[in-house]
Amino acid sequence: MDATIRVGDLATFLLGGALLVLIVYGILLLKNLNDTLKVIRKIVEDNRSNIDEVLDKAPSIAANVESISSDLSHDVRAVQGTIDQIVGTTEAAAGALSEHTDILSTLMGFVQILNIFRQFIGGFRRKKRWF
Repeated sequence: MDATIRVGDLATFLLGGALLVLIVYGILLLKNLNDTLKVIRKIVEDNRSNIDEVLDKAPSIAANVESISSDLSHDVRAVQGTIDQIVGTTEAAAGALSEHTDILSTLMGFVQILNIFRQFIGGFRRKKRWF
């Protein structure tokens, strides 16, 4: 008993098997999708009152947010002038401090020189002991 299988018949058989596997996979996928949609539908039905409440309150929440943001924008504009004045005053103070820094560093140099000279002179005034 010799049987021969042609390549075309083998390819047709393999493609048919692959198509059958693909159909089974698609059916399982659709079944899982249907189960998921049933669960989602049940959750929505169970929480219908909460969802309706949120949807009823959403416009007032949006209006409150808009009111708060407009009030805040107005307040920020009102404070902006004060902030600009503070920044200007701070810049002026920093400029004045940088001008006086040179004078202060020179004065500190003189104080250090006087301190070194005082220590040097003070060393001669001490009595030196041999023991």
